[in-house]
Amino acid sequence: MELATKEMEMGKSELAKNVYNVSMFRVCEQCGCCSSACPLTGKNGFNIRRIIRHLELDLADEVADSPLPWSCTTCGRCEDACPNGIKILDLIRFLRQSSPEKWVPEGPPCILACPVHINIPEYLRLIAQGKIDEAYALIREKVPFPGILGRVCTRPCEDKCKRGEVNNPVSICVLKRYVADNEKVSHEKFLQVSKDTGHKIAIIGAGPSGLTAAFYIRKKGHQVIIFEGKSEPGGMMYSAIPAYRLPQEVVKKEIQQVLDVGIELKTGKKLGGDFDIPQLKADGYEAVYIATGGSLSRKIGLEGADLNGVFWGVDFLYELKEKKEIILKDRVIVIGGGNVAVDVALTALRLGAKEVTLACLESREEMPANEWEIKQALEEGIIIMPSWGPSRILGSNGNVSGIELIQCTSVFDKDNNFNPTLDNNIKTLVDVDIVMLAIGQAADLSFVEGSKVPLKVDRGIIVVNKTTQETNIPGVFSGGDVAGLPGTIIEAISAGRRAASSIDRFLGGDGNIDETFVKIPLIQLTLGRRKKGFADLRRIEENKLLINERKNNFTEVELGFNQDQGQSEAMRCLECDSEINACLKTYKKSVI
Repeated sequence: MELATKEMEMGKSELAKNVYNVSMFRVCEQCGCCSSACPLTGKNGFNIRRIIRHLELDLADEVADSPLPWSCTTCGRCEDACPNGIKILDLIRFLRQSSPEKWVPEGPPCILACPVHINIPEYLRLIAQGKIDEAYALIREKVPFPGILGRVCTRPCEDKCKRGEVNNPVSICVLKRYVADNEKVSHEKFLQVSKDTGHKIAIIGAGPSGLTAAFYIRKKGHQVIIFEGKSEPGGMMYSAIPAYRLPQEVVKKEIQQVLDVGIELKTGKKLGGDFDIPQLKADGYEAVYIATGGSLSRKIGLEGADLNGVFWGVDFLYELKEKKEIILKDRVIVIGGGNVAVDVALTALRLGAKEVTLACLESREEMPANEWEIKQALEEGIIIMPSWGPSRILGSNGNVSGIELIQCTSVFDKDNNFNPTLDNNIKTLVDVDIVMLAIGQAADLSFVEGSKVPLKVDRGIIVVNKTTQETNIPGVFSGGDVAGLPGTIIEAISAGRRAASSIDRFLGGDGNIDETFVKIPLIQLTLGRRKKGFADLRRIEENKLLINERKNNFTEVELGFNQDQGQSEAMRCLECDSEINACLKTYKKSVI
């Protein structure tokens, strides 16, 4: 990417020529209406009025060679406010066309933030156009679980969405669910498999990472067998995430769609008990992918932890899904500040607990749980006690009677490492009947102990090459929570994709697992004005079950969008991809 230097050498850049041709540019009164309306004014030196003034002073190239043109969201609020109708966005776009490469974004922030790089702007555009089936097919190019992700993804894309700089991010996650719930696509095209290669691969663990790896490896023509220790596939998606967040029928449906490509599933087969890696190698498996997850509760030594009425978070959720009888008393306290802790607290409420408190070491702002889950907990009456940690559990006649908490003054040290500082002079007693410790997850690595295969393990996880998912043993790969706790479902899927690509290359293939189900234009131009009022469109809230309808049941709480809501929310997208590509058209290349 290069500037039009010949023009510049002649004393007038191509940029300046374009700027002076912008309609009504010279009627700017420097009134400041544009900068007053702009949501970015004052942030990192951005001021649209000053940018226009610099152009008037023949300093176009100076502005172009700065981060300012690409800081603009092109929301159009400045143009709505301008009393003279100046085409301010066209000025920004001309500046962008002459920006040196160092300032040009690699791509839309949402795509870059997504671990699997789903083409988010395009599927939002398709939704806005009412093309649900095409949007679904586009999502399926990167992930096999749109319905699951549309309910429980941690939404890293929304954290980076530039619409959030205007008012609120686009509801990217809910729109994914909207598509998955309403598509009517023939799934035959998603089940196409390459010619049989004769290679055989073992996948250990049928969670999101193992299933994803199996899916893409099978599509490359290799024979795939999944070994799952539990009676049902799905990992924590099926066995631990509560149904009010993720109904099991959604999980079952999308898992079956994965298996339908011709994958063999063997349940009740645990690594280290029913088989080991040397045995798999002896049976002709040329590559192995270990994706056994983080299915254990992380435990700490705590006085009173052996009393009746003490539960461990992940174990509690698993037992519930296994339909074991769980009897809770009136007063429950959950220790932990993550998503599992919130799930445990809301589950306890649904099982009949009358008062549920959640105590965590972190301050309210530091809590690692998703903000929307914390909000739901508060809505449903969960009491949150931030900056408190467990000191000891109190008991009477072998049963829990209370818990002593100790004040936490800081969770992280100066190097941002987890290293809580507790104040022994500040403690409090809470009368409770049940204590639930949900302080994290751990991987079950019992299969490594005494194994003839010396897998390298560090701090409770399998050590892998983060680019290829290879372990220290040739032909053995690993990913998901067992190789990267704490993790998320979308990160596990991403690891599964990397593993599938690496395993295919290990077996002599090209490693290319990318698929194209929707043909889209290479460059889409989005020039001219935004529709008046576009910048002020507010985020549409997802439909939810009423709070009084959530008691004593596990009915799904979040209900998604209807058609009008889905299309309207998709229309809030700033189309960063089109903005970038329109400004790169001179270079005949695209970020997508």
